[in-house]
Formats: sequence, C-alpha cells, structure tokens
Amino acid sequence: MDIAALARGVAPAAGELRYGFRVAGLQLVPAARVLTEMIAEARVFPVPKAAPALAGVTNLRGTIVPLLDRREFRRGSPDIRPFEHRVLVFDREEQRVGLLLDAAPELLSLVPAPESTTRPGSKLSAYLVRAWAQADQPGQIWWEFNHRAAFESLARSAHPASTEEEVHP
Repeated sequence: MDIAALARGVAPAAGELRYGFRVAGLQLVPAARVLTEMIAEARVFPVPKAAPALAGVTNLRGTIVPLLDRREFRRGSPDIRPFEHRVLVFDREEQRVGLLLDAAPELLSLVPAPESTTRPGSKLSAYLVRAWAQADQPGQIWWEFNHRAAFESLARSAHPASTEEEVHP
C-alpha cells in the first residue's frame, strides 16, 4: 500500500490505467507502449473509388493519415465532400493510421482477465492479443488489439494484386 499517496488523499490504482475504445461490437485497448492520439473533430477527406473500409484521409501535422471505418453504412457512398468525425490515430509519422469512432475512448483501470476468457467471434478476433477485465466490473472484458496486423491484413485484402507482386517479383 502506498502510504504517501493515501496521505496526499490519492487512492492507489486498482489496476493498470489504459484507454479503451469500442469498435465493431468489441471493447478494445491499444497494445502496451503504442502511441495513440484522439482527434475530437478530424476533417476527413473521402477518397473516390477506395476500398470500402477506407473512410478517407486526414492531415495530422503534415502527415496524411489513412482513416478506416468498420461500420457498414458508409460503404459505397458517392459523397466526396469532407466531413468531421472523432478519430483515434495509432503510431507515429508515416506509420500512422486512424480509426473512426462513435464515442470517445474511456479511461479504464484494468487487471488481467482469467486465462479461460473466451475470445469473441469477430473478424477482428485474430488480432486480439490479451484479455483484460475492468477492475471495478470484472465481468466487463477488454481486449488488447494488435492494430498493425489488423490494418496490414485490411490493406492486403483491399489490394491483393499489389501485395502479390511484392511477394512474387
């Protein structure tokens, strides 16, 4: 127990503090030590004839960031006017990629979930690395998310011909 923290009126943390976000029906947390940045009102520029999961791009301090969207209703939209949306950006510089969110990330106090925690059935399941339980609500499970593998897989499925050429010159 941290007596100094108690003396200052600060309660010790019950678990590891992480931000969590919800997407595609899953509760996710970025992998440890992954830089993330929230943009409350990102200006999103749609890309004509892009893969359905690509919502568009935004300019983040001089870096063009591709933005992904897992929701179905935007697919096939012919509208190319810029729009504003809440975006969670992963990584640094040229490796940045963003994800459109419906709600702001939540600050969570997490503890490791039991090893027997069942992995949810989802297209993103292969990219769920580790289960965490919310410290004050142990039944609420959050999954550490390997964003790089998920986004690379999405890129390969969107442009299979270009990745085949790289593998087989």
